[in-house]
Amino acid sequence: MKMNEKEELKNELEQELKWVQYRQKMLDIIEEKLLQMKHLIEEAKENNLSSDELDVLNDRINKLAVQVKAIDSESRKTEDERILE
Repeated sequence: MKMNEKEELKNELEQELKWVQYRQKMLDIIEEKLLQMKHLIEEAKENNLSSDELDVLNDRINKLAVQVKAIDSESRKTEDERILE
């Protein structure tokens, strides 16, 4: 392997590592939002909430779900806009 090829491979691997670290941070944020959703659902189940209170909780859960989907979608992209699974 030529020196130039080694340098290029090293750069690619460094970029991939940065992406993995970024993706892990985003997955941690997603996990936190999912836990918030779980707590809201548990609150709704445990308490005798009014229709209005349920609507508020539902709205909060839906907003968290939208955030989770956006963070997941955006954090799958690499710098060159490839989607990684």
